[in-house]
Amino acid sequence: MLCVCVRAVVPAQSFDTETISQADMEEYEPVPGWPADSLIVDLVMQSSQNNAGTHDPLYIDARVTVSVDMRAVARNQNYNTRVYEGSAQLFDPGEYALDARIEFRNGQWNAEPGQFTPEFHETHMRTTLVTNALVQSTVHVERDLKHPTYLQRHQNLPLCTDGAASGRWIPEKNLPASWKQWQYMHPAEDRRVWVPYHCRLQRISHAEFVFHMSRSWPSVHWYGDSNSRRTLRPIVQAGQWCHTNNSMRLDCLCNDAPKDLFPSEWYARMPVPHWYRIHTQGVRRDEIYADLRLKEQPPTDPRPILDKDPIDNHTTYGHDYVPPGYRLRDDYFDLYYLFTRGTLDMQGRHWMRDITQEAIAPYPNADLVVFQMITWDVAFGSYSMFARSVELLARRLRNVYPHAQFVYRTGPYWCCRNAEDQQKKYSRLRFASFDAHARAVFRRVLSARIWDVSGPSSQRPPEAKRNPENMPCLSVHSRSELVHLDNQIFINMLVNK
Repeated sequence: MLCVCVRAVVPAQSFDTETISQADMEEYEPVPGWPADSLIVDLVMQSSQNNAGTHDPLYIDARVTVSVDMRAVARNQNYNTRVYEGSAQLFDPGEYALDARIEFRNGQWNAEPGQFTPEFHETHMRTTLVTNALVQSTVHVERDLKHPTYLQRHQNLPLCTDGAASGRWIPEKNLPASWKQWQYMHPAEDRRVWVPYHCRLQRISHAEFVFHMSRSWPSVHWYGDSNSRRTLRPIVQAGQWCHTNNSMRLDCLCNDAPKDLFPSEWYARMPVPHWYRIHTQGVRRDEIYADLRLKEQPPTDPRPILDKDPIDNHTTYGHDYVPPGYRLRDDYFDLYYLFTRGTLDMQGRHWMRDITQEAIAPYPNADLVVFQMITWDVAFGSYSMFARSVELLARRLRNVYPHAQFVYRTGPYWCCRNAEDQQKKYSRLRFASFDAHARAVFRRVLSARIWDVSGPSSQRPPEAKRNPENMPCLSVHSRSELVHLDNQIFINMLVNK
């Protein structure tokens, strides 16, 4: 293991009056405590060769990547030069080099509402590494066969209960032959597998997940936007959504049309609470319910609900409630999907109106509350308003759900591209800064467990982060392979004890 410190010196920016952009003519302010310049700095394994000249087969062509968070440490007032520093731990043996690029200068990554959204553009930075007072282009990590993070020893680690465990991507073909498929995650589209450093993930079947949830958290209230809808697809379909590798269907790559989950008139009226009774075999078609306060929903879906539920205003929906025609079972849990747009008041939805005792009264008390946000706030909100609102939102959740456990699902990883709509203020550091604040508040106020869906994506090799085939969607939706990984991290976090 080796600890590496990185320093970046960013000189003042000079302008050519003939090529100055609209963004250069505006004044932008970074989020307080965050750098003015957006730097992507990665330490990338170049070779698995050791000092003896041999290669470790576990790491051949691995391109293990460790991202370095850079923080401002000084500024030369005379020359307007900024200095940034960061550090990273390298566990895997091999030779590493720096890949450093500038995305945005002078706070342009934090375009607020009403400001021009700068185009994404990155520039490579010249890099060197200092080791033992020698300036060189790479740094070498020696192999330690006894270190617990060495890949050959991975199966000796405890099971993951942390939804934000750090890790790296390893080519599936390099994994030890003794590993069974259930002992590691499904690979991404490039056939790399996410392997945590300090714990191990196992593939947990949908049936085992449901069995555990039915006993530990039989009632789940899930707040989120279309990213959550995408996350829920494998859950309600027993893992059978886009479950083959490299599926090129449109909904697997990016745009999941919702009609196979929601009858069209329900989706048109979104957001309404949707109730899924999730069995070991997935959700049954006649157990998908819209707003439980409504008696009738005219079926326009090509596969209409056949067994209407005779709901009235006096029905109590406890954990033992079973729709007509089904006997009481203990291999399911109830999930209530409640659409939200973060802290914003948009398109008729706002948490101040939607998250109240009265609003959730028709549903069973929640044992677990999952909250996913960030996307809409980053796109259309201001950071100062967001920071104030998150605190109030977390306190409201504690009052409305005094006995529930909470899971905060992080915002997505955004990198190296423009949004499909320039009105959306997407940038990597804007997502990161909003998310860091929300994580801290949810931990402090709600003792929430963190489900990190951005960490694995941030550690992908530089070429994978920028490959348009890996990012076919200009929105923040992930490919299905990463959705399945994210879900397994969530499931392991809940099931492993």
